[in-house]
Amino acid sequence: MNAIQRQLIIDIHKVADAIPGVVIINDVATRKVVYMSQKGLDNFEITLEELEKLGSTYYYKYFNEEEAGRNYLDYLQFIAKNDISQTLTYFQQVRKNNNEPLVWYLSVNKIILQENGLPSLVLTLAQPVSELTSVVNRLDKLMEEHLFLKESLHKFSLISEREKQVLKLLALGKTNDEIAKTLFISINTAKTHRKKIKEKLKAETTIELHKYASAFRLI
Repeated sequence: MNAIQRQLIIDIHKVADAIPGVVIINDVATRKVVYMSQKGLDNFEITLEELEKLGSTYYYKYFNEEEAGRNYLDYLQFIAKNDISQTLTYFQQVRKNNNEPLVWYLSVNKIILQENGLPSLVLTLAQPVSELTSVVNRLDKLMEEHLFLKESLHKFSLISEREKQVLKLLALGKTNDEIAKTLFISINTAKTHRKKIKEKLKAETTIELHKYASAFRLI
């Protein structure tokens, strides 16, 4: 770490405890965390020295591995643009250790130092979603939908275009007779579609069918 980087980190450290959430600074060249505010260190029960020794394994030790990989690709594209006026925002799941559940965080990244025309340091502000009281209900719903979509995509892909039309009507509480009249099909065909949809989605109730229709934007 050079003198310019060190001084900037010292300046940020002076105000870090007054900033909501966790303050993190990454060295672009080494891909290491070179600073984390005390709130973050306390959360991970680790010292900054121990954190620096982890190197890039830090991301897979404390984060959802699949999400960390996806977010990292976005991060690399963000770094490649090298635009100090832009920010990169994403959700990520964080854990204290393997025995603790994953917790959702909202993270905002910004290049705060360029050297020789290249990005040098990136500042990240990470805030637990649970602390964002004004939008927490909406974010919780988005996270729930995100996980449901990921878990249900394969089953939904088994549904034909006609079955999607039937699913939409089922989710709206329509009867077989109403579905038949709306789609100009026989009642027996409507019954067959209903049966196949329930089998493919492994859903029995209207509530479950409504969840699929809502998540995949059929209604």
